Amino acid sequence: MTGDWKKAGITLSTLADNLSPEFQKQVEKDAELVLRTLQNHIDSQDLPWKPLSPRTVALKGGKETIYIETGWLRANLSVRKLKSSKEFKLFVGASPWKKHKPSGKRFNELMSWLEYGTDKIPPRPLIRPTKQEIEPILQRRWVQLLRDMIHRKGRGYRRPMSTIWKKRGKRR
Repeated sequence: MTGDWKKAGITLSTLADNLSPEFQKQVEKDAELVLRTLQNHIDSQDLPWKPLSPRTVALKGGKETIYIETGWLRANLSVRKLKSSKEFKLFVGASPWKKHKPSGKRFNELMSWLEYGTDKIPPRPLIRPTKQEIEPILQRRWVQLLRDMIHRKGRGYRRPMSTIWKKRGKRR
């Protein structure tokens, strides 16, 4: 094998030094995207939820909106950092420490009832369809972040190595 191994080692070393801060920034951006997407689904009412019962609509003063009664639920979805000695973790969603003011129920319990339903309430998924929608976007963002980092530190990565090896006849 030939090549400038010293330069490769330096490149890998500087790449590793920058991973954590860049990864944290990306995780923060991704968490905010998830939060905005959840809130946008609530605002636009664009998920295929089963309509509210006529009784519930009457109790809500004729409003047929799902996940919206006072605005408390939407406003209290949040991104928060989880304490961990070794890892950087963010949580997006309903805090188990907050209580839903109108009902007095724990916020995460209320969200679970809405997401999965109860014997009296049909499921009206918000988290699961948002996860399905966001996953491919996040995957593309992470692939791009890694490519950008390698390109900045490695000065030249643009194509998968398999394409480069094929062109040079050195396919393994």
